[in-house]
Amino acid sequence: MAMVALPVAARAEDKPPMSQPGPNPANDMLHNNGSAGNNAETTMPNHDGISAGNASYSDQWLKGRWQLGAVGNVETSPYRGADDYDLSGLPWISFDSERLHVGIDGIKAKIVQGNWGSVSILGNLRQKPFDDDDSSYLRGLHDRDWAFETGVAYDRKVGPGDAHIEYLHDVSGEHEGQQADATYTVPFQTGRFHYEVGGGVMWRDSDLNNYYVGVEPGEARADRAAYSADSAFLPHLDASVGYQLTQQMIVRANASATFLPDEYKDSSIIDEDVIYGVGLGLVYQF
Repeated sequence: MAMVALPVAARAEDKPPMSQPGPNPANDMLHNNGSAGNNAETTMPNHDGISAGNASYSDQWLKGRWQLGAVGNVETSPYRGADDYDLSGLPWISFDSERLHVGIDGIKAKIVQGNWGSVSILGNLRQKPFDDDDSSYLRGLHDRDWAFETGVAYDRKVGPGDAHIEYLHDVSGEHEGQQADATYTVPFQTGRFHYEVGGGVMWRDSDLNNYYVGVEPGEARADRAAYSADSAFLPHLDASVGYQLTQQMIVRANASATFLPDEYKDSSIIDEDVIYGVGLGLVYQF
């Protein structure tokens, strides 16, 4: 299980400031692999300096910036008998324009926007939560596989920060569950450093929770009781810092904490109350 805390494009200005972050909060059990939904309001003027409001409709979709780089993540594991933490790394590639984000963290297409905010459609890949060889207590559970989810998001500037609400549902048939997440983040900048702090509450239905913590009756053992989870709310806190090394090079770090409800902690395969994650990324944008 790996958190994916990923960098997002900076605005295309002569000296672009650090952009707003992409995760979700994001990690595997907690923030859903850095869902593209949280790549919310990255407004990107064109390279020739034309503002987004004056850009042509096609430019709003197709004129933007690419990013290439790599990210690494460390996340504590909540599973009984598993290693204390998971370490992972992967290459990063993405494209961001005013209305479109496409990356390994997912797809976000802003279809409607105005003074009241914006509405986007989402596409997301959810990584499987564990392998059965991660722990003896997980061995013999039915295989979890990756899932593809679609949904919608609403974003709006509220006070000093940004409000984001998203809904995702499985269309691949892997877990057949649903997730909703409401977050609020406040950005601020000091010189070349760009910071964001925030948090929110995630809701997951019983199908998605059982994808993470369920134990079917036929999988029960003397040391692993059968368990079926109800729907639940998972509060989370998130923070990030980015540093503009050069006009085209960005280094970014993310941290998150998600607090597991009783619906998770009551499972016979869970033995932690909180999952912590840290991510570090270096990207080149052009």
